[in-house]
Amino acid sequence: MELRASKDDDPETTSGATRQRVAAAARPPFAGLAVAPSSPAAPLGQGLAWLWRLGPCRDAPAPGAVGLGSLEEAPELERAVRRGELAGAIVFAGESGAAAGAVPARSTLEGVARLKGGGGVAGSHVVFDHAAGDAAASSSLGAHAVRSGALLVVGGDAGDLWGRLDRTWLLGPIARFLLDLIGRPLVLLPPVGCLRFDDVPATGQHQLEGRAKDDAHAARLVRRMVQSLRSARAQLVVAVASQAFEDDVPRPLDAVYPRSVAALRAGVDAGVLEPACHGTVHLDTDALAGGEIEPREFARLSQDEAGRRLDSALAWMRSALGEPGSFVAPAWGYSDGTLAAARARGLAHWLPPMPGPLLQGLGFHETLIDGLPGLHRLDYSPLRALTAVGLPPTVVFHGRLLDLRRSDLNPSRDLVPLARLAVRRDLTRIPRIEGVRWIGARELVTRLREHEQTEVVEGRVEAPPGSQAVLLDGAGRRKLAAAD
Repeated sequence: MELRASKDDDPETTSGATRQRVAAAARPPFAGLAVAPSSPAAPLGQGLAWLWRLGPCRDAPAPGAVGLGSLEEAPELERAVRRGELAGAIVFAGESGAAAGAVPARSTLEGVARLKGGGGVAGSHVVFDHAAGDAAASSSLGAHAVRSGALLVVGGDAGDLWGRLDRTWLLGPIARFLLDLIGRPLVLLPPVGCLRFDDVPATGQHQLEGRAKDDAHAARLVRRMVQSLRSARAQLVVAVASQAFEDDVPRPLDAVYPRSVAALRAGVDAGVLEPACHGTVHLDTDALAGGEIEPREFARLSQDEAGRRLDSALAWMRSALGEPGSFVAPAWGYSDGTLAAARARGLAHWLPPMPGPLLQGLGFHETLIDGLPGLHRLDYSPLRALTAVGLPPTVVFHGRLLDLRRSDLNPSRDLVPLARLAVRRDLTRIPRIEGVRWIGARELVTRLREHEQTEVVEGRVEAPPGSQAVLLDGAGRRKLAAAD
C-alpha cells in the first residue's frame, strides 16, 4: 500500500517549494526514533540515535517520531504512519519475497553492485522492483532501497548494516530519508578513522604454531610501515604483547625481538605509531598447560589475575614503547574480571563491532568486521562513504594485507589487483584514501566522548569545547560553528 500525500500537497496543483513549506509547517516536532525493544532493529536504532545525536529512542510510536522495524513489523509501522502516529518509518527487508503492503517484491543477487556515486561493493544484495516505489538507493544491479511517501524500505537485515561494507553504504539513504522528515540537521563525527595492526612483531601463539617471523624480518616490516605511514600523514595503532618465548620460557619482548621493539619505539617517538596493550603471552596459560594453544589470554581470568597481567604488560610497555593509548584483549576475549580490571585502571578498551552506541564507558566498538566483507578488489571508496555519514571506519590488520585477501582474490580473474597488491599492500594503500584522517585510539576515544556529550536542544547544537562535529542537512555538510 502506498502512503499517499494529502490533496493539499497534490503535485499537479502545488509547486515543489510550496509543498515543502506546507509539509514543514504541518509537521510535528521531531520526537526521536521509535523502535520496539524486542525488535531486531532495536540495536541499529540505538546506534543511529547515538551516531546522529537524535536523542533517546522511544519504545512506542509518537507523533513526530520515525519508526524502525523488521519486515514482520512493516504492517504495524505502515498503519502508524497512515494514522499520524509516526512521521515516517524505515523497514528492513533482508530476504527475497513477494510484495506485501508497502514492501515491494524483491530478489537477492550475487555480484558487484556498482554504486551511482562511484565505487562498488561485492556480495549478496537485495534488489527491489523499481515499479513499486521511488528508488532511494540504487546500483548497477537495481534498487536497494525504495521510498513510498513517508515509508522507506531498505534491502538488508538491520543487524547487517553495521560492519559489512556491502551493507553499510545503505546508511546514506537512511540519513537522507531522515533529513526529509525531522526538520533539523544530523550531527556527525568528523571524517576520521582508525587503523590497527595486531600481534606486532609476534606473539607466543604464533611462536608455538610456527608462524612467527624472526626479529630481523619483523624489524624491516615495522620500519617500512613507519616510513609509509609518515608519508601518508597517518597514525597506526600497534597492538603489542609484552612477552615472547625463548627456549619455551616467557621473556620480555625486547629480549627476544630487540630490533623490532627498537623500530616500534622509533615509530612511536615519531608520532606515527600508537602502542596498544595486547596482554603478555597472548595465550590462555591454563589451556597451554593442558596442551592446547588458545589465544584468548583474558577470557577466563579473575579480576585479580587480569589486573596482575595488565600491570605487568603496561609497565613493560611504558618502559619499552611509551604510554599505551588503549587495550585490546586477544580475540576480544574479555572476562568480567578483565573488564573490571581495565576499568579500575582507566584503560580504554576495544570491543567487537555490533550495532549500538560506539562508546560504552571506557569500552569503544570497532565499526567494521575484520577483512572488510564486501570490499571489491582495490576499491576502498566505501570507507570514505562511511565518514560521510559520521561512522568512523576501524580497519584491523594482522599483516600488510587485509585478512582473507588471498582467499577472496582469485588469480584467474583478479590478476591485476593481485599484482598491484604485491607492489603496494593494503596497509600502504588505505592510509592514502582522500577525505579520511587516520588517527590513534586515544584521539578516537576523545572524539567519541565529545560526540556523546553533544546534544540538540530546541534546534541548537550544544557541544563541548574543542568539538570537531560536522552538521549534515539538505544543503550538505559543514563544520559546527558557534552560530549553530
